[in-house]
Amino acid sequence: MSDPLQSSASADIASGRTHRIALLGTGIAGFDEILGGGLPAGSLYLIQGLAGSGKTTLASQVAFMQARAGRQVMLLTLIAESHAKMLNHVSNFDFFDDSLVGHQIQMLSGYASLASGGLRGLLRLISAELNRHRPGMLVIDGFRSVRDSGPSDLNLSEFMHALNSLVFTMNCTTLLLSPVEGNMPESENTLVDGVIELSQYESGMQLVREIKVFKLRGANHLLGKHVFEINQSGVEIFPRFEATATRAGKVPGTSDRYVSVGIPSWDKCIGGGVVSGSLTCLLGSPGVGKTLMGLHFIEQGLKDEQQCLIVGFYESPERLLAKARKAGMRLDDYLESGALQMLWQLPLETLCDDLAKRMLDNIGRRGVTRLLIDGVDGLRSIVVQQQRVRPFLVALTNELRSRGVTTFITEQLPYFRESRPQVDPSSSQLYENMMLLEYVARNEVNRRQISVMKLRENGYDGAARLMNISDAGIEIDGLAATASTPLADGC
Repeated sequence: MSDPLQSSASADIASGRTHRIALLGTGIAGFDEILGGGLPAGSLYLIQGLAGSGKTTLASQVAFMQARAGRQVMLLTLIAESHAKMLNHVSNFDFFDDSLVGHQIQMLSGYASLASGGLRGLLRLISAELNRHRPGMLVIDGFRSVRDSGPSDLNLSEFMHALNSLVFTMNCTTLLLSPVEGNMPESENTLVDGVIELSQYESGMQLVREIKVFKLRGANHLLGKHVFEINQSGVEIFPRFEATATRAGKVPGTSDRYVSVGIPSWDKCIGGGVVSGSLTCLLGSPGVGKTLMGLHFIEQGLKDEQQCLIVGFYESPERLLAKARKAGMRLDDYLESGALQMLWQLPLETLCDDLAKRMLDNIGRRGVTRLLIDGVDGLRSIVVQQQRVRPFLVALTNELRSRGVTTFITEQLPYFRESRPQVDPSSSQLYENMMLLEYVARNEVNRRQISVMKLRENGYDGAARLMNISDAGIEIDGLAATASTPLADGC
């Protein structure tokens, strides 16, 4: 009998396979996206990460997805853990299907073969079982046991090369699971076709799961780290929004159409409204009327039979509806009809990429043309790595422009200031339009006023005007500079 370490080393040449390698979809949408479409089939991959990082859950989910698609899958364990215990650990996930075990999914232990026959014994076992079952996917759990068995570097390199050649010849996509971190210059990393690492990022008391593809031969994968979570459905991966936006390279179009902001007296002051598809920042002190102005903007869209969306972080949908009712706006009926939907997300331990995905999925599914993001500081606070804040917002605003969504975003300032606010230049670059809402003291009474800081592609003047809020909503009422004798003519 020929030595499998030697015979399989040249099997890839003997097979004569020269066609393009097909991509094998994992069945996990976010995973396939960062992989560039899937795993190049018939190749050998190392999935690594410390204990508790999610390796077994990810590999098991991919395995069950493949089995459900009709492929034969083999799960080989190299640790002294029973198959029953291993299956029990993943049995509570939605992807688990007990009817597949023993049919589409075969369970096998290689611990005894490794212990008694070393690397050659293990390779003989793998070769025999692959020939016997002809699986399309092989998952080897506990691969660290191979190095812990004490082989020399040369023997381990020979084993890795032979295993890679074997699975390529058998066209069996193989996942090796190892509890290590880092792209190390060892045989496990250098002689496989791909290295994928699962890790955890700690920010204060919060722990965020991350995944990174170090290398992936034959695929155009997304570089850098991406976040994921493990929930009832299994592993859910959210590709880093900035990375996907960079790859998409969308260029927003232009528009010469103006849309009403829902306050006729303010439309008159700003030349008829804002440009369709633009982003407007409502900058102001707490309680000055930013959210209410945003609700007027949304109500106008609903009256014009547009699909609208409100994304909020602090005020619940019930409170927003109540606020609208007090200002004469009946948004409840539109919510019931589905023309208006609300995404409310407390700015706590949530993933910004998840929220962006849900927001854009809603916009795409319903054809949303008006969006109110109430509280951009809430959006900023859920971006765990602060160096991501600006690129994340740049990517998100560019995506909204590309989809032609006219957007109002509220941003908070301190209650009182001694001078006009100095806006962060990076924030200014995010918006075409910026409107300042603030309190001013007139005759020992605090009054609200509004002014334009920036309004692209439109004629306006920068004079501050009084803003009154009543049961009928917001009304713009003359120049603030003449507040002692309000002007009846408005603008």
